[in-house]
Amino acid sequence: MARRTEKQQAAIEVYCRELAEALNDAGYEMKAFFEATSSKVDIPWTQESVKEILWKTVQRPATISDEFPEGKKSTTQLDIMEVDRVYSVLDRHISSNTGVHIEFPHEERVNHENRT
Repeated sequence: MARRTEKQQAAIEVYCRELAEALNDAGYEMKAFFEATSSKVDIPWTQESVKEILWKTVQRPATISDEFPEGKKSTTQLDIMEVDRVYSVLDRHISSNTGVHIEFPHEERVNHENRT
C-alpha cells in the first residue's frame, strides 16, 4: 500500500487544529489531574494535543499488523487507507460522545489553510 501523501499529512494537521478549536468552543477541554491538590484543571486543546492524545491513541490499535504488532506510532508510517480509517474511528467516537463533528479537510481547505 502506498504511503500517505503530503496532502494527507497537511490535512491531518488542519483536522487536528480544527478539532481542537471545536472541542474548546463546545466546552470539552482536557482535564489534568494534579495530585498535590487533588483537583482537576481544564486545559484547552491544541493542534498538537489533539494529534498526540486523540489521533495517535486511535492510530496505534487501528494499524496493528504483522509488520507493526504494536501499531504505527508516527503519522509518517501511515498508508493512504489508514489515514481514512483513523479519521473514521476518531470522528465516530468524538461526534457520538460530544456532538462535535469536523469533516476531514479536502484539498481546497488544506490549500487555504497553508496560505493563511
